Amino acid sequence: MDRKPERRPPAPEDAVLPIPDPNHGQNEPPERLTPLPKGALAEKLGWVIATEAVVQRILFVFIVAFGLCLAGLMFTQVVLRYAFASPFVGIEELSLLFGAWFYFLGIAYVTRDGEHIHGGILTMVVRSPIGVQAVRLVVTVLGVAACAVFGYFAIKYALFEIQTGRLSSYMRWPKGLWSASLIFGFVGTTIYMILQTVHQFLDLHARLRARSRR
Repeated sequence: MDRKPERRPPAPEDAVLPIPDPNHGQNEPPERLTPLPKGALAEKLGWVIATEAVVQRILFVFIVAFGLCLAGLMFTQVVLRYAFASPFVGIEELSLLFGAWFYFLGIAYVTRDGEHIHGGILTMVVRSPIGVQAVRLVVTVLGVAACAVFGYFAIKYALFEIQTGRLSSYMRWPKGLWSASLIFGFVGTTIYMILQTVHQFLDLHARLRARSRR
């Protein structure tokens, strides 16, 4: 005779033991700071926050506008090339124009929100919140230096294009319209990174003072 498998009663819920977490109770890594402070520090720098809010709105409007223009140009070029077999060469120059402004203004905007690419290994290696903030401060300072170096040569090239009055190949527009995006992009990014450096320095200074009082 075939025997039916015996059904064992389920274990009570109290018998289920949770898996211990070795990291439970340890300090969470400090929040990654952006160029814009919050709380009491933001109240002290009210005029800076108010001015930056206006700049942020202007950046957002222009980024959206250039992005829509770029998408519209790409769609128009596809229709002209494959539907009417008569592509317009000037669209390629205009797409580079809108793409350059979209890209370089976007660099400044992403830096403002702290949404650029970050590595996550730091908090796995350095456990001290003060150590993490110190390393982040050094990285930001190096970022400011890199923006200053690359921005210098980019702006120098852009000013050369504007001063010489060179024209584009097809549209015959001043090439300074394209090159000016370098100036706004690098200047905006450098300013935001300097603000982030100041914010991180003040946060690190406050953490060191709090530890010394213990």
